[in-house]
Amino acid sequence: MTDALLSQAVWTECPACKQTRRSEYWGRVIVRGRFATENAAAIRQRIRNVAEHAQVTQPERRLVAAERSGDILEVLTTSQKLAHRIVRELKKTFRGRARYQWSDDESLFAVWERNS
Repeated sequence: MTDALLSQAVWTECPACKQTRRSEYWGRVIVRGRFATENAAAIRQRIRNVAEHAQVTQPERRLVAAERSGDILEVLTTSQKLAHRIVRELKKTFRGRARYQWSDDESLFAVWERNS
């Protein structure tokens, strides 16, 4: 591209980048239980792998944050579908229990837990 074409371009921020920057989320995942605490590194790696795969096929689906507070890991995502996929993959990989709750605003609250 030439400098003339670049000067005419209109630059904008993608919606997922805006959501991430503003810490806005549509999916919230809670990971808990003794197994989750003892295997935190493997669980975080699985979550990262799922998010990276999703970003290749659907770039608007991203992790907003993943923070531990005590024995609970809270994961926030830009889409409810990514949150659902994360919990489904944790259950498939590590077994355990999964619960999903959709809100009226169409956001998803999901819990994955395994104690043994």
